[in-house]
Amino acid sequence: MTANTVYEVFLALSPEEREKFIVLVKGQEEKPKYDFRKKKSKKVKFTKEDAIEYLLATVFKPKY
Repeated sequence: MTANTVYEVFLALSPEEREKFIVLVKGQEEKPKYDFRKKKSKKVKFTKEDAIEYLLATVFKPKY
């Protein structure tokens, strides 16, 4: 259904039904379905030795 179709149906409604429709649409605007705020991830604390071990195990692993 397109916006034009919805608008034509809206115009065909009685004034009372138009008011009900407006209330329903405004009610939907007030309830966001998704939280679009960016969530910060927790920082991982690791030591220099941990970083070296990780690099040796993953990046500089010997190829067989």
